[in-house]
Amino acid sequence: MILIKKLETRDLFLKKAKNAINSVRYGNIYERLEDTNNKDIKEITGILNELFESITDREKMIRENIERENEAKILKNDFMATLTHDLKVPIIAQDNTFDLFLTKKFGEITPIQEEVIKKMKISNIDLKYLVDTLLETYKIEQTNIEIKRTNVVLESFIKDIISQLESIYSLHGKNVNFKNELPSGASADLDNFLIKRVIQNLILNAISHSGHSENIDITLKKNDKDSFKISVQDYGLGIDKREVEKIFKKYYSGSTKFSRSGVGLGLYLCNKVVKLHGGKIEVSTKENKGSKFTVTLNYKE
Repeated sequence: MILIKKLETRDLFLKKAKNAINSVRYGNIYERLEDTNNKDIKEITGILNELFESITDREKMIRENIERENEAKILKNDFMATLTHDLKVPIIAQDNTFDLFLTKKFGEITPIQEEVIKKMKISNIDLKYLVDTLLETYKIEQTNIEIKRTNVVLESFIKDIISQLESIYSLHGKNVNFKNELPSGASADLDNFLIKRVIQNLILNAISHSGHSENIDITLKKNDKDSFKISVQDYGLGIDKREVEKIFKKYYSGSTKFSRSGVGLGLYLCNKVVKLHGGKIEVSTKENKGSKFTVTLNYKE
């Protein structure tokens, strides 16, 4: 009779222990076994409850770490946004001041002074571009950026970008020539802001690398029935063939001879954006003959 009672007690305990273990396993980390006076199972009950307690402590620690990481991420994002904004404000103010000098709002300036102010304005534009690139690269890498596609009429899209950069390329003494080989009114579903940034980047690079050549050619043409190409051609120094495979890598800025000053993020950012669109970016180049960057994109997603 005593043996049967012990067996019943043991079976009941095993059933309760199994239920408790399964409960903890599926998320109820606060499950515990009731304490007992039965000497045979009291020790096992204590061991299991200690195990459950350690699981609870570990879960709390993980949650606290996740909360701290999320808080740190938010602070980091806020810091980057604030930093870039604070950097851009004086840059824009300086740019406006240079324009006031060049338009002689403060009085006449000598040709030498004008040339110096133009060079300062160019450096200021490069600085603003660098700040923008840093922020956009950070956003793409740290957040799950979503492509916000809208229908874009390609010819007017490229012409608008060229027009917006006119003050920069004219300051450098360059001509940007545009040729559209697509049918009039051809359009594509693109993220207007991001692809605009890519084309701006390629034109600014072409301006910097065109050397003594005055011309930069931009061509919009068909690739196949589903895709099109945008190419930006300069006729400057070109890129050393040993560096071509590296130019889209993060922080790679190439040799002084071929590279624009910066931290090597411009082409890296272009490559990331184009890939997010399901497209590709390629370069063909010859030393002292120039470089042509070609972006291939689909008309539809």
